[in-house]
Amino acid sequence: MVRKRGVDLLVVGHVTRDEIAGGVRLGGAASYAARAAARLGYETALVTVAPPDDPLLEPLRHAPHLSLHCLPSEVMTTFALAYAAGQRQLWLRRRARPLVPGDIPPEWRRPRVAYVGPIAGECDLAFAQGLGASFLGAGIQGWLRRTSEDGRVEPAQLTETPHAEMPLPFDVAIVSAEDHPDAEAAARRLARTVAITRGARGARLIAETECLEIPAAPAREVDPTGAGDVFGVVLTLELAQGKSLAGAGRAAAAAAARVVEGPGLGTLSGSER
Repeated sequence: MVRKRGVDLLVVGHVTRDEIAGGVRLGGAASYAARAAARLGYETALVTVAPPDDPLLEPLRHAPHLSLHCLPSEVMTTFALAYAAGQRQLWLRRRARPLVPGDIPPEWRRPRVAYVGPIAGECDLAFAQGLGASFLGAGIQGWLRRTSEDGRVEPAQLTETPHAEMPLPFDVAIVSAEDHPDAEAAARRLARTVAITRGARGARLIAETECLEIPAAPAREVDPTGAGDVFGVVLTLELAQGKSLAGAGRAAAAAAARVVEGPGLGTLSGSER
């Protein structure tokens, strides 16, 4: 089902089928970001690629404040996940087709705020910039990955970077320190404001004139999956509204803390906004 209406936020990226501990669940940076923004009361649109009738999409089809536009694919991008000593390991099992500019419904083009969350290189920088957003955030993990022969996901260098004379493509870029040993340098090649998330150790925010350490908000951790994606989208939304870097960082940390308190979005609620 596609519900198209005016939106506060456009989110783009593959949703995923996550295989973990013998079960499956809905995942993907775009899924977490879109569901979190909608739960916080923002009118949110999500454009993704997956089998439209897959039961895993059910939380996206009927969520209040969320409009889903799912382009058909025979497969859903699928990861196997495992946690060892607090570190996440990933294997890419299947990948849906890439996103292309024509996938964006005309009424959602040139949004005020957009958040791009690639997880398997399903779109490139030109696609993201072509959204025409007034304020553009990105979780850049999907551009810092490669897969080995057995599908294991490994860190990789950016395959494309903006021309030195061109403006940086993003207003804010978010990446986990666990995703890449050179995460900060990679992000700074893409955005004026950078967030390096570090789980329970909080986040480092770097802008043109300031560098801040944002502590993690108190939480009872049950499942950390998706917390960094929620931190990224909330930081993007807060900065787009003109909030200070410190204020936006605290709001993002508070939202991420609620997410780790359970599977999915944990205990996140609209009261966090």
